[in-house]
Amino acid sequence: AIDGQGNKWIGTWGGGLAKFDGVRWTVYNTSNSGLPYNVVPAIAIDGDGNKWIGTWGEGLAKFDDVNWTIYNTLNSGLPYDVVLAIAIDAQGNKWIGTYGGGLAKFDEANWTIYKTGLPSDWVIAIAIDGQGIKWIGTDEGLAKFDGVNWTVYNTSNSGLPHNDVLAIAIDGQGNKWIGTNGK
Repeated sequence: AIDGQGNKWIGTWGGGLAKFDGVRWTVYNTSNSGLPYNVVPAIAIDGDGNKWIGTWGEGLAKFDDVNWTIYNTLNSGLPYDVVLAIAIDAQGNKWIGTYGGGLAKFDEANWTIYKTGLPSDWVIAIAIDGQGIKWIGTDEGLAKFDGVNWTVYNTSNSGLPHNDVLAIAIDGQGNKWIGTNGK
């Protein structure tokens, strides 16, 4: 993720969270910061510059460059502590994909959990298009959610080459690029 100052934020598998300002690296991990776990599969930056960090097993962290706030199943409405995907919509809602707990929407006051409509509750990737439609990748297909209706795409009803959706990107023309685990 890239913040408003151009800093690059990189999640690692065991080394924590790294920031690169173009010259130097700063590493945040469990020994020198409030980061709750050193495996960081997801990062998103909100309109206020807060970093939202998904961890493998210790929930969601919010970092405002000074303070850390941790959200997990014990202290919030987060449905599962493995967070693999985060996207932020135009209204500032955080869409959080969990590995086993489905999809959560968090407006920083309330949590809404979505499982019905998803092909699986193992949410691996999330992207939001220019119309605010959420595209959710799971281990059993791709879901499209317009806020009311769900559409599921998988190998049996679309040209999706594999049901395990690992990555989603949307280009400037609105094309959806879907990375899958297989052919």
